[in-house]
Amino acid sequence: MPDMPTEKRALLDTIDHLFAQMKEIASAIFSEPELGYQEFKSSARLADFLEANGFAVERGLLDMPTAFHAAAGSGLAPHVAFLAEYDALPVLGHACGHNMFGVAATAAGIALSRALPGGTVHVFGTPAEEGNVRDAGGKVPMTSAGLFDNMDAVISAHAEGRTILKQQLISRANLEMDFRGKASHAAGAPEQGINAQDAAALATMGINSLRQHMTSDVRIHGLLTDTGTAINTIPEFARLRYGVRARRPDTLDKTIERVVNCARCCAQALGCEFSWRHSAHPYYTMRHNMPLLRAFAGNLDLLGESYIEEVPSSYSPDMGNVSFKAPSIHPYISIGGAHLVGHTAAFAEACNSECGFKGMLLAARAMTMTGYDILSDAQLRQAVRAAFDSADPD
Repeated sequence: MPDMPTEKRALLDTIDHLFAQMKEIASAIFSEPELGYQEFKSSARLADFLEANGFAVERGLLDMPTAFHAAAGSGLAPHVAFLAEYDALPVLGHACGHNMFGVAATAAGIALSRALPGGTVHVFGTPAEEGNVRDAGGKVPMTSAGLFDNMDAVISAHAEGRTILKQQLISRANLEMDFRGKASHAAGAPEQGINAQDAAALATMGINSLRQHMTSDVRIHGLLTDTGTAINTIPEFARLRYGVRARRPDTLDKTIERVVNCARCCAQALGCEFSWRHSAHPYYTMRHNMPLLRAFAGNLDLLGESYIEEVPSSYSPDMGNVSFKAPSIHPYISIGGAHLVGHTAAFAEACNSECGFKGMLLAARAMTMTGYDILSDAQLRQAVRAAFDSADPD
């Protein structure tokens, strides 16, 4: 390991002292996986951990019962924030590493609070990052409420098979499109019915036809999730659930408009009523703050961790929304090897293993060291702010 500044060595000593407790909390969260906005035990474990280490904690943030904000320090600038996630996936549980990396963000905040060079350290508990519950994306209302507007840096990290500084994340929206027709006996009085399922099927074909006219970064994928149950009754209701992804938010919005217009026209063609909504908050692409990311990379160098600079990706976390409001980074940290792929049983197994805990420790170390850089280095803060003010969406 290269020569380590004394101040950062003290931060690492604190993280090492917390490591046994970090593993205990991560394993407890893993053993009781909770879906988005239901992470009552998981969020409480992290909030309690922070409170026990001197943080003032506000729970139930913005009427989200499992969101929290914890703060320590002077309450004055500069401000650095760490973001903790803790929701799980259906069936697979913690197959995305939130059980560990929410703990890593929390521990990073605690370590930094014990060696504050000035300013304020924040830890936000951000529920429902996975897009599998209604109104998913707890960071989005936090962003809309301006909670990150005054932050000099917002730091988050995520589990991955490899350590990667920058993934080319894309914007995403989840849509629900409802078709309402009229039930009737399919044999006895078909002329009296309006088939909502047929309208949804026609919309599916129409949306599929849009794909050939989309740019290469656009992804459209969906399911027919609700319709009739009896083959001799004309279905009066059908629902399509679609995901739409695109690199830039403006492309996402235009694609949503085309998808919805296609479905609406198909509904009208068969005489159905049509409505649609966002079933989760739209997630935006990531504006990677490069001076902040270089500071993080420098700390990985100090820790002796090799990394990949950049890879293409179609991931869509709600961290992107934060990056439009404050200088932000979202690097990925290895928990065991390139063979590991998120949202799989093998990845879930790694998320409660010694290899996984090693990645959690590395993330906590690098995050707290980068937070220290922000709070102690005015020139870095200026460079980070200048890059934020001038950057286009990545």
